[in-house]
Amino acid sequence: MKSYQTMLDRVCNSIISGNLEYKDTIIIGDNSSGKSDVLRQLVQNDKEEKFYFIDAVNRYFDIEQITPDLVQKINYSKEINKQRLDEDTFNYKDTFYYGGIPRAIEDFYVNYSSQIKALMDEFLQISFLICRGEVGWNAYVNDTRVDLSSGYQALIRIFMEILYFSDTKSSGTIVIDEVDEFLSVKNSGRILGFLKGKFPQLNFIATTHSADLIANAEETNLILLYGENFEILDAGDFSSISQVYDIFSVFFEEKEKNDKKKRDDILRRLFNNKMSGIWNSEDEAELREIKEQELTKAQKLIVKQIEEWQV
Repeated sequence: MKSYQTMLDRVCNSIISGNLEYKDTIIIGDNSSGKSDVLRQLVQNDKEEKFYFIDAVNRYFDIEQITPDLVQKINYSKEINKQRLDEDTFNYKDTFYYGGIPRAIEDFYVNYSSQIKALMDEFLQISFLICRGEVGWNAYVNDTRVDLSSGYQALIRIFMEILYFSDTKSSGTIVIDEVDEFLSVKNSGRILGFLKGKFPQLNFIATTHSADLIANAEETNLILLYGENFEILDAGDFSSISQVYDIFSVFFEEKEKNDKKKRDDILRRLFNNKMSGIWNSEDEAELREIKEQELTKAQKLIVKQIEEWQV
């Protein structure tokens, strides 16, 4: 019998197994589909410390918290993931634990300031600078002093988190919940491709609601969550905003479906599972069950294709 937990287990196992076509993955679904739960389970079950979790609330950067001194010998801290997964903080409170105690991530800014400037300059096509003034620190964009908007803060924070992980781990997977949070439509469409290009040694798993991000994704798995089901597609097959909106309308809009439409949906999902290499005994049982029903000629053809597909 299917269940929500079974769906979570299968999605996580599909990613962890390394059998998906690409090393990077986008996960989409409505607000109650389980996107965050998938990310949480992936990180919780990570015994080798290969996953680094950037929660949806980890998007703030307080320029007044910057300290002027370099942090000597920065090490990887497993407490960061542990605290972000805690019931009291998950999707609720911004945290950065280092050395077993809560720290301000701004304490580490000076270590990565030149790299962050280069990333901000290139991504936004601006001249970005944070420097120390007579009183505190100031931010400048194209030589004009500015306050850091939520968009600037989100980018600095994402870049800084990834630089920290890349600095302390030679490889691994960055797991980002709502990667486009606080970003403009234009920048949300570009952010994942930019990160993949700048950090090719890392893998990325991200959730999003951005049609622009999906339409711009290349060589990326696309996992769709709906109800107690999921499908794995190739994000590169959806290269326009209208095509992406079609996905949302087909999978996530609530509507009555007749028996034929329900069988079409099941067969499509089973065919995608077979092609994605995640076929299991549950799929086999579901295929046997649907073969007992009254199928159209087109549906019988899909059944034949599923049975003949070589995993």
